Amino acid sequence: MIRIVNGNARGQHPQAIDEMFRLRKRVFHDFLKWDVKTEGNWEIDHYDKANPLYVMSYSPETGKLRGSLRLLPTLGPNMLDDTFPILLGGNPEIRSASVWESSRFCIEPDISQDRSSNQVTVAAAELMCGVGELGLASGVSHIVTVTDVFLERMFRRMGCPGERIAEPQRIGSVYAVAIAWEVSRSLLQTMKAVAAIEGTVLERPMSLETARAA
Repeated sequence: MIRIVNGNARGQHPQAIDEMFRLRKRVFHDFLKWDVKTEGNWEIDHYDKANPLYVMSYSPETGKLRGSLRLLPTLGPNMLDDTFPILLGGNPEIRSASVWESSRFCIEPDISQDRSSNQVTVAAAELMCGVGELGLASGVSHIVTVTDVFLERMFRRMGCPGERIAEPQRIGSVYAVAIAWEVSRSLLQTMKAVAAIEGTVLERPMSLETARAA
């Protein structure tokens, strides 16, 4: 199940937000050793002050958070244009009402290290399907993201390879790359088929606009 919380309303969802920021710290700071800002047990940065949408996947069996990502409109502050323009490869900035950015994509480490199950694919696909459903309901044409080449390969296995905006660049300890996905019903159906997901993944139907206003 996918639950959506907007940044301005995070005070109304303290437990969900606490779990998400703690997960981000475990993944990006503790596990991946990225150079990210932390506050106590949270990984949090200035983009979290820009009223993002938090997309969170919960296990239907345990109710526990198993993954999350952050969505921001490219018309406002976003990581690709403002922090990693080198990944545009000389292409113009992406500033469009029809293009949103996904960032801080992460899966619970206990799941990602369980090689005996398909939980990683299911949790990751559910997050991406949630984004796809939001995008289709909102008239969004593309989702862009900054990721590393390891996650890029995982997206391919999930049936959503996307298109590189430019060649990867070494940033810190990883090779980072900017990817763009066209939001389409066929891509959404492919991801659901790969992960054997049936029906909607959203807790309740909504668009990006209504989610940000909630």
